[in-house]
Amino acid sequence: MRWIPFLILVYLIVLFETTLGRVLTIATASLGTIGPDLTALVAVFVAFYVRTGPDAMLAAWALGMAVDLTTTGGLGSVTVVGPMSLAYALTAGVLFRLREAFFRERALTQALLAWAFCTIAHGLWVTAQTLLAGGEAGWGAYGRTMGQALAIACYSGLLMPLVHFSLGKCQRLFLHAPVGRGG
Repeated sequence: MRWIPFLILVYLIVLFETTLGRVLTIATASLGTIGPDLTALVAVFVAFYVRTGPDAMLAAWALGMAVDLTTTGGLGSVTVVGPMSLAYALTAGVLFRLREAFFRERALTQALLAWAFCTIAHGLWVTAQTLLAGGEAGWGAYGRTMGQALAIACYSGLLMPLVHFSLGKCQRLFLHAPVGRGG
C-alpha cells in the first residue's frame, strides 16, 4: 500500500463527495436525502486488491474516519466520532477474508459486495449513533434512518462498477502490484 498517495485519494474522494457529490443526491419525502457513499466504494475496491488484511482494515479505517469527521448531526443531533471508522474497518476485514470466493471483475459481484459493505457499515453506524444518543432518538427515527441507510447502500451498489473501473485505471498510484486470484 502506498499510503501518501492513498491519503491524497481519501482527501480527493471526501472533497468530491462533500462538494460536487451533492449533485448525485436524491431528496425523498419518506427517507430524506439519499446519495452514494463514495468512500465506502473506495474501501471496497481497496479490500478487493490490497495485499494484506491489516492494510485493508487500516485503509478502510482512514476512509471511515474521514466520513466521521465530515458528518454533521446523527440521530438526535449527536454525532460521535469513531463508529463509522470502526464499522468500515471491521467490514473491510470481513470483505478481505471473503474476496477469494468471488469474481471481483464481474459488475454484479462488485455491486452486491458494495451493497453488503454499505449495509453492514451503515447499519452498525446507525445503531451506534442511536445507542449513544442517550434516549434522544426513538425507534421510529431508528427505523427511518435504517431505511435511508439501505437506500444509500442500494445507490452505492449501483455505482460500484463505474467506480471500480475508474479506480482500476489508477490503482498503481496507491496500491502495490495488484493481487490476482492466486496471490
